[in-house]
Amino acid sequence: MYNRAHKTRLNLVFSLFICLLSILLIRIFYIQLARAHNFAALAKKQHTAITELQPKRGSIYDRNMHPLAVSLNLDSVFANAREVKNKKSAARALSSALGLSESFLLERLSRDKGFIWLKRKIAPSESKRVKELNIKGIELVKEPKRVYPNASLASQVIGYAGTDNKGLEGLELLYDQYLKGAPGYRATFRDARRREIASFEYEYFPSVDGFDLVLTIDEIIQHIAEREIDRAMKDYHPIGASIIVMDPKTGDILALSSRPTFSLNAFEKVTPDKKRDRAVTDVFEPGSIFKIVTASAALEKKKVGLKDKFFCENGQWKHAGGKVLHDHKPHGWLTFRQVIEKSSNIGTVKVAQKLGASELYDSIKQFGFAALTDIDLPGEVPGFIRPPSKWSGTSIYAIPMGHEVTVTPIQMARAMAVIANGGELVKPRVVETIQDKHGEIIKSFEPVVVRRVLSESTAATMRDILSGVVSDGTGQWAKVEGYNVAGKTGTSQKIEPNGTYSHSKFIGSFVGFAPVEDPKIVIVVILDQPHPFYYGGVVAAPVFSRVARDALRYLDIKPERLTEVKREVEISSVED
Repeated sequence: MYNRAHKTRLNLVFSLFICLLSILLIRIFYIQLARAHNFAALAKKQHTAITELQPKRGSIYDRNMHPLAVSLNLDSVFANAREVKNKKSAARALSSALGLSESFLLERLSRDKGFIWLKRKIAPSESKRVKELNIKGIELVKEPKRVYPNASLASQVIGYAGTDNKGLEGLELLYDQYLKGAPGYRATFRDARRREIASFEYEYFPSVDGFDLVLTIDEIIQHIAEREIDRAMKDYHPIGASIIVMDPKTGDILALSSRPTFSLNAFEKVTPDKKRDRAVTDVFEPGSIFKIVTASAALEKKKVGLKDKFFCENGQWKHAGGKVLHDHKPHGWLTFRQVIEKSSNIGTVKVAQKLGASELYDSIKQFGFAALTDIDLPGEVPGFIRPPSKWSGTSIYAIPMGHEVTVTPIQMARAMAVIANGGELVKPRVVETIQDKHGEIIKSFEPVVVRRVLSESTAATMRDILSGVVSDGTGQWAKVEGYNVAGKTGTSQKIEPNGTYSHSKFIGSFVGFAPVEDPKIVIVVILDQPHPFYYGGVVAAPVFSRVARDALRYLDIKPERLTEVKREVEISSVED
């Protein structure tokens, strides 16, 4: 009896062990086969140190390969908080070395983390002080930092990249995919204390640096343009301003700037108003500079001749629209040429009446208004004009002289380029090529002619008329010693919040080109609410003159004549 019971218990125990062993074997096979990959990956993760290798962001150069944006490798400070023994003492010492608050550093060092940033992309002097502290658990690593050698030069064009090497504004944003490059990594083993064993590196994928941008911007002409727009800001106190210098034949933007501006090296605290590129994002009613479109269209459609005369009503005309149209200065009979030279509103409207609403509208669209220029800058807006079917009874009297239509400065530059280059509408461009570090071109942006707008003969006639605006008309302050230049003045009233035209807020403008015989540059100057003077011929034309003078000399364009230009023009006699 005893033996049988004993034998039964032994069998049960043996069976139990067999079951447990079977379970263990099944578990072992499961771990070794089914979960082998997962556990191997976990073990590898625990004993592997992965270091991401940041690429160097591509540089941005002007057309002559002068650097406008570069990346430098600077130290960043991080901590293995678990290794920092005396956290209060470390926070106190680092506070002095890094210029950070002790409480901020103590809070970060108190976290139970093996990696935490303390300060990124520090100055070399700060890096030196951290190294001298020699605090266990505080380390330095190299990171690329974006630096802009000219600070605020072409700030709204270039834009900026943030701490994470990502483009945030301007060309830095628009071409981020080319500039940013691709990160790599380095894998090494680490010991039980999670310390890297650098000599046991087993995987290495190098980062790929970003491509470089080569712009059409000329650093010297950009300096000239910004110097003169800053002078205008000081002299006439506008709330904003834009200036563009453009090659009329290729559409190359040689200079483009807006005011107010900011330093690209300190963009973090800058207000959106300073970041805005007014030359492409802001619309305004152009006023008299828009008369170049009306005049060109009338000539192209053969509705007028140079000697055709228009009665300008002695400066005051109650037209069929029921309102009174004024000229700045009373005129009687004027030829078509004189209408443009003297900038007669009444004469311009009478020219437009010969065109008619439909042909005027078509010509405005042909010049590229109410459409994007497709310039390679972010934020461009198209401007606006209603189709003739929606014009009011006064539209035919307002639109020809630049009211009831909104434009951007870049659109006005392109429109004047049509006249300067012989009649073709070109696409403006800021980027010329994208290339690698060895100078091999990855992508090229060739000049683009969108369409022909004017015949060569019409464009030549308009160049001659607009040269008269400067020599004998409203733009005499735009004269440039030794050169024949052409252009058009403009003074437009801003619209008040209640929808009426302001009698105290104006936009003064000038758009022109030089030399007349073979135009090399088109320049647009826009001043928003200048005071105490606001006429475009007074505030904007002199800016054009100084920029054109220095730009032509820099470009080595020889003067056509050497006689001294006299600018004895009384402010009271200037018309728009």
